[in-house]
Amino acid sequence: MGCLKFIIKIIILTLAIVGFKAIGGFGILKGDFNFNFFEKPSQEKLQEKASSIADLSKINDEYKINRTANLFGVKAVIADHQGSGQKMIIADMGKKDLLTKQDFATKEVDTKLKDLAEKMQYQFIRLEDLKITQRGSIYTMGQNVPYVKFEAATVNLPIAEVQGIIGAITDKNNKTKLILSVNDGTKYSQIIAQQFFKDVK
Repeated sequence: MGCLKFIIKIIILTLAIVGFKAIGGFGILKGDFNFNFFEKPSQEKLQEKASSIADLSKINDEYKINRTANLFGVKAVIADHQGSGQKMIIADMGKKDLLTKQDFATKEVDTKLKDLAEKMQYQFIRLEDLKITQRGSIYTMGQNVPYVKFEAATVNLPIAEVQGIIGAITDKNNKTKLILSVNDGTKYSQIIAQQFFKDVK
């Protein structure tokens, strides 16, 4: 469950950033601080770093790579939809297949996600009342990938509710990768997620 917990923490972190931007973000502080250490590498550099996870070189200009991460053997890339702030995440789980493509066929994913949300109930920032609301598939990386759509309440974030999808893919090297897209519950768009992931190779 450790890797799934890491993925949920990525979701919470990205939503915290969305919420911070919604109340003014770094612009509030620009007069008092120099934020050069927040400057991000170019899109070309980020694409290069992300290439070990997925090829994002063909994504539409509406989307920008925000960050890459490597923690506990899990590598992830986070991208933003510029207009809505919706986040897209691709995570290479390495050798940790705690959520697999098969889990979506057997509905084991429901149990794993709900169990995880319950185990995080004492975290200061957390998700509560996680519900699976829809099932489907999305085309990315050359195949149809099963996903579940979820919604949850948030605790101690400026956003009251989150909606999103999570899916699992088995790549050509037989590794599991998770795909996620999340946003404020009032702004989540499946079309935005589909348009991003169809261009990921």
